[in-house]
Amino acid sequence: MKKNVLLLCGVFLIVFIVLGFIPLRPSITIKNNTSERLYLSSSEGVHDIEPDPEEVERIMKVRPEVIEAGGTIQITPSFIFLMKNNIEFDVGWLTGGRYAYKATGGGGQNFIFSSATGTCSISLVIWEGYNNYSMENKKKDFCIKKISPLKDRYQQ
Repeated sequence: MKKNVLLLCGVFLIVFIVLGFIPLRPSITIKNNTSERLYLSSSEGVHDIEPDPEEVERIMKVRPEVIEAGGTIQITPSFIFLMKNNIEFDVGWLTGGRYAYKATGGGGQNFIFSSATGTCSISLVIWEGYNNYSMENKKKDFCIKKISPLKDRYQQ
């Protein structure tokens, strides 16, 4: 009995170390190359399905992350969403002000998770103006699902 308890504790410790320290989730690194603060908001959802009113209200109440000029942040999706199929991750930003009427720039990019195509890490560099950004794939060895930029019908 004592052996089983110790073995179970050992297994839980190994799982905790693996999940806590080995990056298995895809990530998006965002760098603010503007001269102003960047207000970053992100959300997860099912691709091509509109969110219900409660979900929209929850998204609107979330405070955006603030990235100072020259700063960098890394975003990773939750494990729960990675276990589902056809998941979309949306990233939007405003520069100069938290609300659109005060902003001097902004934009957004959508990403989709897939087991087959994509990369494990993407770097997004944001410049001055509206929808002025560059994206590049970063080298990362292994992840549960891969992430790729989604070009939808509204983007040119």
